Amino acid sequence: MRSSVMTTGCVSLCVMVALSGAPSARADNASFVREAKALGFVQAADNLISTARSACYFLSRNRSPGEVEERILRYTMIDPPNLAHQFFVMAVNEYCPQYAALVSP
Repeated sequence: MRSSVMTTGCVSLCVMVALSGAPSARADNASFVREAKALGFVQAADNLISTARSACYFLSRNRSPGEVEERILRYTMIDPPNLAHQFFVMAVNEYCPQYAALVSP
């Protein structure tokens, strides 16, 4: 019985430490959408946020930054195309700053 209680306590403590040690991004959806709209992106707010979060997802799956940027360009059809890079940088800074070193400003 004592072993069971100690195991449960240890597991609980490990989970708590693991969760508290992870950096948490506190995204501000409204400011992100405002900045994207100011650049000329016309998609709905939900789509802009989804695209930005998808960029982070693909980076987490070890996709190259160039490939992620091409996806952004393909799905947003922004003109001029170099705005896709600006969107990508904004997305990383807002939603997954742990990947900031992978994208250049």
